[in-house]
Amino acid sequence: MTSRTAVIGAGIAGLSCARVLRRAGHYVEVFEADRIIGGRMATMRIGVVPYDHGAQYITSRSARFNDFIQELIASGYVAQWKPKLKSSEGDEQATAANWFVGVPGMSSIVRPLAESVRIHTARAVHTLSRDKKGWHVWFEDQSSVGPFAAVAVCVPAPRAQLLLGPLDEMADHISKVRMSPCWALMVRLEERILPDQDVYSDMSEVVRWIARNNTKPGRGTRGETVVVHASPSWTRETEDADPESVAEEMWGEVSHIFGLPPVRPSQMTAHLWKHGLVESSLGESFIFSTEARVGVAGDWCLGRLGEHAFESGFGLGRAITQAID
Repeated sequence: MTSRTAVIGAGIAGLSCARVLRRAGHYVEVFEADRIIGGRMATMRIGVVPYDHGAQYITSRSARFNDFIQELIASGYVAQWKPKLKSSEGDEQATAANWFVGVPGMSSIVRPLAESVRIHTARAVHTLSRDKKGWHVWFEDQSSVGPFAAVAVCVPAPRAQLLLGPLDEMADHISKVRMSPCWALMVRLEERILPDQDVYSDMSEVVRWIARNNTKPGRGTRGETVVVHASPSWTRETEDADPESVAEEMWGEVSHIFGLPPVRPSQMTAHLWKHGLVESSLGESFIFSTEARVGVAGDWCLGRLGEHAFESGFGLGRAITQAID
């Protein structure tokens, strides 16, 4: 009899977990609050213009994740990105070493993980409950699905802590994780006006990252597209501000940093990643309760990288498989 497992969250951790379960013969359903999959690995389109407004690139250290990247390269979903960099001393560097990006957007990285998995988007999970038949997943509209033999919670730590409220020990364990918000600004310019480098970091108290999105492989848009990430401290101060006002202020800061002429972008949109950055991780690959058959995974378990999310989800998927097979 096929086991039925619910995965909450369709980011790289949730989909990595789902793939392990699916390959083990489990029936998997993934529930994602957003209308698109990928989490911070997502690609946002404004009109026809794509922006990598979350994760900017991935790197690989482990053999397993490197094998996954090679699989993606072979299928055309990933390519190496070699941007011109600016060091903290102001000297131009030739290229970044081993930076990989999804093609034609970062969301392509999760596509192979989603194959043969049933994914429900725009389904925000509100509560988890358990009875004799198993786990039930409740949504914000008061509807529910279930029962499930096991549940994998693969969302940012603060959200995971709320969902795991009934499991006090697990929820308390997650409480030591610290995540911070991050404003992302997406800008389209008809003409190239930024200096020659493609990537800048830690430019001011407001701006943490600036990148020419269109220099990544497969992004052949006219003009240029720019992604700017605000610093965690400034984002905290402006977290409740209107996105249009945030966009104006962030672009004003970029213009000031570079001494740009007064050019009005043809597109300018700000997006708040409420749990965009990991400040303090759990220090474990994942958490799983064999008795409750519930586990949590995410980049925040191990660190802050896409690789950490992949490894965390993989480990949780394997633990669930061993528990219910």
